[in-house]
Amino acid sequence: MGIVLLHARPYQPEGKGKIERWFGTVRGSFLAAYKPTTFEDLNEQFRAWVTGYNETRHSSTGNTPIKRFADNIECVRPAPNDLEDHFRKTAKRTVAKDRTVALAGRLYEAPVELIGKQISLLYHEHDPARVELLFAGKTYGFLTSVDVNVNYRIKRNNGITEIDAGSNPGKYTGGSLFKKTREDDK
Repeated sequence: MGIVLLHARPYQPEGKGKIERWFGTVRGSFLAAYKPTTFEDLNEQFRAWVTGYNETRHSSTGNTPIKRFADNIECVRPAPNDLEDHFRKTAKRTVAKDRTVALAGRLYEAPVELIGKQISLLYHEHDPARVELLFAGKTYGFLTSVDVNVNYRIKRNNGITEIDAGSNPGKYTGGSLFKKTREDDK
């Protein structure tokens, strides 16, 4: 995104003077004069104060803050379309032998070639359906949730996977959970 985070040394505020000056103005002008009773009241009063502040000519610049901002609008970059994806959480997991990965109490299917490997999962807590898998800097796309009704019918013996049709043969004809079945060996 082209953003650089710079830290100022403690007790040396020269690098953060603009923001310190802003906080001083808010404390001295807004907080000293207004006594809100609720958060909604605070937000409404602060919004009105900032509007007035942005329309007041400053003695040091000779412009209003909003005019100064508008004069340099070409420096403002538009936000990327996938902005939300830049703020996903990351979790490290190892893919199990049955090629599943657990995250937040849910099971997901991973590609067969990643069994036993440590992977990174990128996700939002509010959207458990969109979990992206990364391994060695390469994306493997979004994972799908494991269908536990299908998964419990899968027998795994010596690396060969097959479906236990049980009392309902023909109901399930295949899926993406398998690497190879006994029928494939015939």
